[in-house]
Amino acid sequence: MKLYLIAPLPDFGHNANASSRMLNIGESYALMASAGITTVAALLGDDVDLRLCDEMIEEVDFDVDCDVVAISMNVGQAARGLDIARRFREMGRTIVVGGPHVSLSPETFADAADCLVIGEFETVAEQFRTDLKAGTLKARYRCGQADLATAPMPRWDLYRNDRALTGVIQTSRGCPFECNFCDVIQYLGRVQRHKPVDKVVAEAQQLYDLGYRSINLSDDNFTVNRRKSRAMLEGLAAWNGREGRAPVEFATQCSIDLSRDADLIEMCRQAGLREVFIGIETSSEEALKESQKRQNLRQDLVETVSRIVSGGLVVTSGMMVGFDSDDATCFERQFDFGMSLPVVNLRPTVLVAPIGTPLHAQMQAEGRLYDDDLSVFPGGGLLTNFRPAKMSREELADGARWLVEALYAPDNAIARFEHLARLLRPAPDHLVRAHETLAPGKGAAGVLKLLRQSARDPGARRVIDAVNDLSHQRPEIARDLSTILAGYLNTYSTQSGFVGQPGRAAPPALASAIA
Repeated sequence: MKLYLIAPLPDFGHNANASSRMLNIGESYALMASAGITTVAALLGDDVDLRLCDEMIEEVDFDVDCDVVAISMNVGQAARGLDIARRFREMGRTIVVGGPHVSLSPETFADAADCLVIGEFETVAEQFRTDLKAGTLKARYRCGQADLATAPMPRWDLYRNDRALTGVIQTSRGCPFECNFCDVIQYLGRVQRHKPVDKVVAEAQQLYDLGYRSINLSDDNFTVNRRKSRAMLEGLAAWNGREGRAPVEFATQCSIDLSRDADLIEMCRQAGLREVFIGIETSSEEALKESQKRQNLRQDLVETVSRIVSGGLVVTSGMMVGFDSDDATCFERQFDFGMSLPVVNLRPTVLVAPIGTPLHAQMQAEGRLYDDDLSVFPGGGLLTNFRPAKMSREELADGARWLVEALYAPDNAIARFEHLARLLRPAPDHLVRAHETLAPGKGAAGVLKLLRQSARDPGARRVIDAVNDLSHQRPEIARDLSTILAGYLNTYSTQSGFVGQPGRAAPPALASAIA
């Protein structure tokens, strides 16, 4: 039995979040490897002839020799996933689809596939594997919640690791919060389930052996369960940079309440957890209340983020516009808020209502959902899928586009780099990486190419020079600054349109920090 397992290319549109997924250099590099398809591959077992395709880094082979095509997709990948499914089905292939968006909206995919996997695949993998080999796949497999203690080692040996910069380990599923625009809690639940520490460390070693020195801990809220996160950090700290291993830089996602626990911040620092994504979203308390993002209420968000950075963690953050309380003044307010934060890589988006969320149900009940493809596949750009309360859909998109361009304007970015550099505490000595060339193909060449092509643009060059100066002033955080700079340039390049152009060499301080 031959199975072709695909992770489709997300629809980025003009969304700044593209910078967190793909390296914009005219070549195919994923900033994060696809853990979803490698995990499914492990669950399918060794007796299935598997070929993996992450469309982020390679084209789908429509001439592939296979019996079954399986496609795993989230909301951003769903439109492209349907296109792939229809094309293969016209060729007579058996089509299986699964993943978060399929699970939240199975009827959307019913006519495009022979088999739907609804929910977490682990709980039906054995039965699915038996039926697959017997040629008796059911039309639908309804899954329960997986026990991460039994999670197999992902099949990274089947993946194009030479085209990914950051490895990925899923450490938990679920989130206890109840933000009304979030589909994660609808799909995975509000009770967190955690992968055992020894399994996470084993996966880290596997990725390390493959040459990864940057690993994302895929977790909807890594620090919300203090007992579990402390145990995980202790395990990672005992492994990272020890026994002759070079340091690894971890990143994850957490909530703003991390700022209240200085000891936990220090444990993150000691483990090498160097970057956290936080959904800061908005400075508007009214908007936070209406979206039920209660964890961000009643606190000075600038002060709390500054406390996390001063403790030694780089923060990237989400920022939203388009709440019902937002009017045309929200864009300048959000710009001022963003400029007050010690955060370079802000990711402004418009609020959308994914299927299955309370916000989607509310918009549907109020008759505010648009009757177009974005109603089903939101999030591919800056057009929302529902009618905003105080402006038009187009005005919201135009304002969001202005916000992205304003925040990423070179002089504004330099100001935030300087703010961050004044606060950021360096990594502990044993995790400051001595000069070490990354394993072949682990993205160093791609990042250097991004720097070179960026240097051709006068605005980007100003930022590069400013960051080089900051790296000379604070060499102990030079590597952090170079990583942040690469993320900034990746987004700025999509705004300025200089992708693929040749440029001058990167300054020596940055080039050595990247290497």
